Amino acid sequence: MASNNTAAFSTSPSPTCTLVPQEPLLPGVSDNVLAIILPTIVYAVAAAFFHILDTYGIFSNHRIHPSEEELKRNHVTKWECLKSVVRYHIMQISIGLVLNHGSSPAMIGDEACRTHTTALAFRSLGNIVPMFLTSLGIDAKRLSLSTASTSPTFAQFLAGSTSTIPHDTPTSLELALARFTLDYLYPASQYALALVIVDTWIYFTHRLCHVNRTLYRLVHAQHHRLYVSYAYGAVYAHWLESLFLDILSFVIAGEVAQLSARQSMVFGTCATIKTISDHCGYVFPWDPTRAVNGNGAVFHDLHHQSWGLKYNFSTYTTFWDNLLGTTWADREAATKRYQRARDMTNKRGPLAPGTVSVVGIEKAIAEGKGD
Repeated sequence: MASNNTAAFSTSPSPTCTLVPQEPLLPGVSDNVLAIILPTIVYAVAAAFFHILDTYGIFSNHRIHPSEEELKRNHVTKWECLKSVVRYHIMQISIGLVLNHGSSPAMIGDEACRTHTTALAFRSLGNIVPMFLTSLGIDAKRLSLSTASTSPTFAQFLAGSTSTIPHDTPTSLELALARFTLDYLYPASQYALALVIVDTWIYFTHRLCHVNRTLYRLVHAQHHRLYVSYAYGAVYAHWLESLFLDILSFVIAGEVAQLSARQSMVFGTCATIKTISDHCGYVFPWDPTRAVNGNGAVFHDLHHQSWGLKYNFSTYTTFWDNLLGTTWADREAATKRYQRARDMTNKRGPLAPGTVSVVGIEKAIAEGKGD
């Protein structure tokens, strides 16, 4: 009995923590700098991968458009597009370096102290349980002690600070909850907040660029010169759009969500891959982005068509489009209009023999609830 009680209320004394600079992931390159340049590296690698697929006709049966449509429908050459993309990444890196000038490396070594403090915070929250039981006329302390031998975890939950444990000494349960919160729940909430900010910012600024004719004509129309998008043209846009719609959204999200340099690496890398995926022009059956929320290559390609400009403004989720009724949902009409575009392209010059596009476009839209 005594050993079980000891296990139930095992405690941890207050640790001693000393902060030290965190070693960089790459020797000689600070994590802050790596977080700035990594999205560009990922962009170049991913874009090169899809460019190889385009060049050699690999997986052509998964293309949304026949390759000839790129040349016959787009209003910008690939060289002009590439120059704009290079400009974008120069802007992104330059702004990142300026904003992070003088930044110090992250300090580590206080994990045990933060865990201890968080565990004690759970102790305070735990007071709610015994207080509630007491209000019902139940002796929480006695109930806790009586269950300690059979269910130590439940006994700790019931005890709160009514147990004989010193107030500044957390229990093993409180420490476990604290570690889980700091290692998983808190970082997940940071990523979720950053995603909400970026997704919301891009949806409404993107939609504004379509609603306001002046903004569309002077700024956003440049991006829509690509009727048939391809991977490395994902960030092809007017420099004002690159700055205010894209780069600024990530700066705000990183600051508000308080992402660390290494968290920014993860977030920026995932966002880059998603952007490339949206513009790659391919629909693969194993596309994880489409499986999660239906926002994938077809979802965004519909927006790039002249008849889909007022739909599918979202980039990372379909939340705002679905909520505000701007999701393209007419699968049959989309299929017919895609076919009409191919027929018109074919009239301007025959497609290469054997060149095919996605024949299951309607199925792709149906499976992705818009993609």
